[in-house]
Amino acid sequence: MKVSFCEVNGAKLRTSVQGQGDNVLLVHGGYSNMSVWDEQADEISDSFRAIRYDQRGYGQSTGSSVPFSYYEDIKNILDYYRVENTHIVASSFGGSAALDFTLKYPEYVNKLVLVGPSINGISYPFRMKGEGIMDYLRVNRIGIEKAADVFLRKNFWKYIVPREEERKRRFKELYESNAVFYSSKPSLQRPLQPYAIHRLGEIRKPLLIIESENDHPFNKKVGNRIHEGVKDADKIVMKNSGHYPHLERPSEFTSILLDYLKSP
Repeated sequence: MKVSFCEVNGAKLRTSVQGQGDNVLLVHGGYSNMSVWDEQADEISDSFRAIRYDQRGYGQSTGSSVPFSYYEDIKNILDYYRVENTHIVASSFGGSAALDFTLKYPEYVNKLVLVGPSINGISYPFRMKGEGIMDYLRVNRIGIEKAADVFLRKNFWKYIVPREEERKRRFKELYESNAVFYSSKPSLQRPLQPYAIHRLGEIRKPLLIIESENDHPFNKKVGNRIHEGVKDADKIVMKNSGHYPHLERPSEFTSILLDYLKSP
């Protein structure tokens, strides 16, 4: 695996590439970074060229002091590696970036896989936004290690936190490696306009939604809206898993993913 840093619009994004063949870009969600895809990247790279990166403000990437767009970060990563077409696998809020990118630069995209995605144009529920704000403030008040312990105990976050102890420990490591997020300004992010929720009919790419049985109802609602709005989109429900099935049930998830990417 080759790791490097890509400079884009006021930030340095940590990236990695491994394997050869058709490209697969892996886009992580919140409370994680590109390491959440470790197990998938190792298997994907046997058949594809796997590209990952820490989204702006996550992992070892820097935050932003200027307005930016997550979907333009995707464009810059692909240009950095001279990629002209790729499959995209995106989790959680990474899904909103992938959808914006697909609408703005459809010529780059082959297949699209969205895992418990969000989408620009549908607001997060009040409780979800409130818990996120409290988490942000808590980290800055008591430190990220103590805040991680609180997060793992919070009943609200049980749809994200894995149940199995080893996977829970791995999630905690991911959470604690995102200290830069809690000093950055996510409000500087500028989504594509008009919002993607109103433009799903424009997407003409093979698309798979992976829904988790134990995910938050809001995430299921968004996945269903995308499934209904994109012509011929497919959907799979993974049993006994929360918001990050690639972390909780990596073998099953990777099998589903590779079957889809390799299908005609």
